[in-house]
Amino acid sequence: RVFHFTPFTPFVRSSSFMSSFEPSWANPGAPAPAAAPPQVPQYGTNQTSAPANAGNVQSALSLFNMSLAVLMSASGVLGILKNSGFSADIFVALYMILFGLLLFTYELMWWKSVDSITRSLRKNFGFLFGVKGKSFFIIFIAFLNFGLNSAGEPAKTLGLATGICLLVDGVLHFVVMLKYPEYVQNVAPQVNYNT
Repeated sequence: RVFHFTPFTPFVRSSSFMSSFEPSWANPGAPAPAAAPPQVPQYGTNQTSAPANAGNVQSALSLFNMSLAVLMSASGVLGILKNSGFSADIFVALYMILFGLLLFTYELMWWKSVDSITRSLRKNFGFLFGVKGKSFFIIFIAFLNFGLNSAGEPAKTLGLATGICLLVDGVLHFVVMLKYPEYVQNVAPQVNYNT
């Protein structure tokens, strides 16, 4: 204990009490503390910047996503137009249009951010703002494209081709995130919360 108390003596401080609060420079005979080893910055952290061509990779993935979103919406429109009667394919086609527009709007905000739209997307579809959530979303909507069964021939073929491309795109996003995280760091559109 730091303080010793006996009934006949006042409080006495031990010498270890004072030495525990002395800085190392106050006692010249004390050994200097060992220096910490230098830290090596790692990619994917805030300590370093991304490689020079990371912006090109992000731009290519974004343009590819935008083109696939347009193809997905187009196959949804064709699915509605070529449908022969009321069936569940109409609902699948409507969801294809809706999710295609959602993906296109998100990628458009990456190029030119509009604070109110980006804030709304972040609030309602926050999973898109991370690479893992976006890749799972792309894989999900890829399987949605395979659901156009009773639509006419151009809609079915375009939906199948778009679904395969979206599936490859979602897996590609996931692989890039795992193997080369420095290429997809900070890919989410930024929003100014002060307005």
